[in-house]
Amino acid sequence: MNQMSSWGTPAGSVHRHPCLHLCCMFISFVILCAAPALTAAAYPERPITMIVPFAPGGPTDVFARILAKHLGQELGQPITVVNRAGAAGNVGTAIAARAAPDGYTVLFGTASIAVAPSVYTTLSYDALKDLQPVALVGSCPALVVVAPDGPASIKELVAMLKSQPGKYSYAASGYASATHLVTEFFNRKAGVVAFVVPYTGSAPANQGMISKLHLYTFVTASSVMGLINSGTLKVIGIASERRSSILPDVPTIAEAGILGVDASTWNMLFVPAQTPVEITRKLNSATNKVLADPQVVKMLRGLVIDVTSDSTPASSAAYMQSEIKRWADIVKITGVKPE
Repeated sequence: MNQMSSWGTPAGSVHRHPCLHLCCMFISFVILCAAPALTAAAYPERPITMIVPFAPGGPTDVFARILAKHLGQELGQPITVVNRAGAAGNVGTAIAARAAPDGYTVLFGTASIAVAPSVYTTLSYDALKDLQPVALVGSCPALVVVAPDGPASIKELVAMLKSQPGKYSYAASGYASATHLVTEFFNRKAGVVAFVVPYTGSAPANQGMISKLHLYTFVTASSVMGLINSGTLKVIGIASERRSSILPDVPTIAEAGILGVDASTWNMLFVPAQTPVEITRKLNSATNKVLADPQVVKMLRGLVIDVTSDSTPASSAAYMQSEIKRWADIVKITGVKPE
């Protein structure tokens, strides 16, 4: 028979007072709650992966690599760029959306994320629910480009298209791409008819223009400036609300009397939803600091990118929502859907 202690417990056993038990539970709870905060404070403790949802070598990839290099230096950990191209950016975007929400996978997204919900009937991710914007990092205008001996202005282009409706074609970097959509939007605004010839990217579309297979194209400035500077192609207009500070001599489409045609593309840094707020804020602060560096600004202006260095996660999310609505309206007006 076990001897009983004076407290009614078997001799040699450990008595756990109810208050002590509650205290232990409280300490465990505090430790569990503090763990994410401690992790966020130490972040980053290992290398970070930046997913670019397009092929290497394009303007998006070049921008991403410049940011990754300098952001890694600012954070004290290397950032490796991984290209996951396919389905107009949807493949890489879906991979990023499914990644662990720990700040070690970031997405270098483009305006295609805002276009996709209105163009594709089925997506394996929800842009608003599965991704958390970190920072709007920059924008690049779209240019209206023709052959060197092509129309000299937007008004002349419209006159040619109206003179022979349906005769001329235009090049697009992809069917249902942002440039395809905005060209159709422009055509309707201008009251002209032309047919699209879609390519698999801006580089082959530009080659089609060089070969004079098409009358015109809308293309992001960063992907065509080398050809323009060499005189291989000619720019006659910019598809934005105002003239670019980088290309001040290029008139806007609005100056030709065609209003509302804005095809500026943008880049934004994202993390998976549910990433701790403190990690998102730290990434935002470091990104803004990098983009305020005059050396970085100079490099990006060489790519015809207007840098944004004062965005917040909240302002970026609001911009993202407004862009989804804007592109939904354009898709509705043009009626463009994937083939």
